[in-house]
Amino acid sequence: MKIVVYGLWHMGSVTAACLARAGFTTVGLDPDAKTIGRLQEGTPPLFEPGLAELIQGGLKTNRLSFTSRCETVSDSDLVWVTFDTPVDDEDRADIHFVKQQIVNLFPFLKTGTTVLISSQMPVGSISELEKNFAPVAHGRQVDFASSPENLRLGGAITAFENPSRIVVGIRHDRLKQKIEPVLSRFCSQLIWMSVESAEMVKHAVNAWLATSVTFTNEIASLCERVGADASDVERALRTEPRIGPKAYVRAGAAFAGGTLARDVLFLEDLSGQKKLSNPLLKSL
Repeated sequence: MKIVVYGLWHMGSVTAACLARAGFTTVGLDPDAKTIGRLQEGTPPLFEPGLAELIQGGLKTNRLSFTSRCETVSDSDLVWVTFDTPVDDEDRADIHFVKQQIVNLFPFLKTGTTVLISSQMPVGSISELEKNFAPVAHGRQVDFASSPENLRLGGAITAFENPSRIVVGIRHDRLKQKIEPVLSRFCSQLIWMSVESAEMVKHAVNAWLATSVTFTNEIASLCERVGADASDVERALRTEPRIGPKAYVRAGAAFAGGTLARDVLFLEDLSGQKKLSNPLLKSL
């Protein structure tokens, strides 16, 4: 199986290097020639513990290579889209950028290719891409699927290679035969669902975490006023079985930027489009 990892910043460079270490023939694809040049020399686009060594190991075994030529997807079985979705100063994501990168591949995709999207985009994005591909398919059967990213800066390699579960959204059960051999190399718990459900999972997880951060900080502020110790309250919350030891209940900086704010805004926009009132999300 030939896998192309498309988009080589944090998520993509980690994904490509880990796939190569797992034994898959992996090509990293990115439109930025400078990024490709550095990766071909074994230098990742940003620092992540262990990533440079992992990339260099993949290059030495010839399981990993890098290119900026979109034509490389023409003989690939799986194209894994891993662009880190850019955001502006107001945490608004540039969805058009990621979608356009995917559209740029349309002329080169062969029948039977699966496009697995992990880039952070609002629910409904894959449906839109499917509609955009249909007029230019010319008889080609290409499947689009979703697997929300779950990486953490500073621990991305461990998060990729040892996740607690992997969510996968597909249209047809036959795609399991193509995707499962890849993902099961890293995790035994694959949670299969519809494409839209998988897209929504990422929004829901990050909105939940954002809610937890906001709630905890408000409790900590009240603790200061009444003489309570916020760390004691945190300890009690974590030992409450309905909350749990890994809960986001440690007071600290308010969330902003990155994935949490991005997904809260995705859900706010979606609520507006569907004419729903979501006061909790608007208050975050």
